[in-house]
Amino acid sequence: MTREHFVDPTMIHHFWDDSLDPILEVESGDVVHYDLLVAGDGQVKPGDTYSDVSFDFDTIYNLSGPVAVAGAEVGQTLCVEVLELQHGDWGWSAILPGMGILPDDFPVGYLRTFDLRRRDSAQLTNDIEIPLRPFMGTMGVPPRAGEKLSPFPPHLGGGNIDNRYLTAGSRLYLPVLRPRALFSCGDPHAVQGDGEVCVTALEAPLQGSLRFTLQPRRIATPAFVSGRNDEPAGPAYCTMGIAPDLMEGCRLATRSMIDWLVDGCALSPEDAYILCSLAGRLRILEVVDAGMWNVAMCMPLAILPESVVREA
Repeated sequence: MTREHFVDPTMIHHFWDDSLDPILEVESGDVVHYDLLVAGDGQVKPGDTYSDVSFDFDTIYNLSGPVAVAGAEVGQTLCVEVLELQHGDWGWSAILPGMGILPDDFPVGYLRTFDLRRRDSAQLTNDIEIPLRPFMGTMGVPPRAGEKLSPFPPHLGGGNIDNRYLTAGSRLYLPVLRPRALFSCGDPHAVQGDGEVCVTALEAPLQGSLRFTLQPRRIATPAFVSGRNDEPAGPAYCTMGIAPDLMEGCRLATRSMIDWLVDGCALSPEDAYILCSLAGRLRILEVVDAGMWNVAMCMPLAILPESVVREA
């Protein structure tokens, strides 16, 4: 029987740290409902400009958790199914000096806030409206035992992956690296483009529901299945390559996809590699988080055997 849990939005932390006590323990198959604080909660408010704010980067990310998953063991996979997401009434985006991929082009800080009460779009100008697609920028598990790590760079356990395809209807797969998994999430976004190039998305409060399921398989890197409306040909299975070098991230994502195709489709490594070249789609998910790149290799499920699609 599926149990449902509600997380207290004030139970937050600001670093990856596997010594933190879980705020909740769930069973495989349980659903958890979140009410996530916007990044910079209490530091930026509706109507602010850059001169009005003073960011504290030690506390700017509000991570909800950790949530322990009973029975989770190192080497398993945690499937996080995104059931429902709803952004809040406002959001903000900024250019921060020295950050983003064009720091020399934009040395002066800039911030604007958005009224999101229309629910379906954000108005940039009178002529430009941006359709909203909310997601959690950070979802993950602690990567290493005994270390306290910054929330900014993504890592082997996921973390600040800034993956705009993790909308409602998607599934995220994380390698379990610590007993009980110890999942946390945060950094909610109302919308973001591939790359998050100026260093911020449309940061906004978010309410969401996630289902946690343990799987016995082992994965080398985080992976995900995109939502039904995120791909022209339908959902895709995607592997993520998180690395400090773009090409290494591409290699990690491609190797992980080859492993998945060999295991699931009974392909030879050579044929799996060719399939990646003919039908795979490399995407840059984010490029601005503390020197770590996140690259995805995506394979359309529509071209794969039904038995593989059911397991994805």
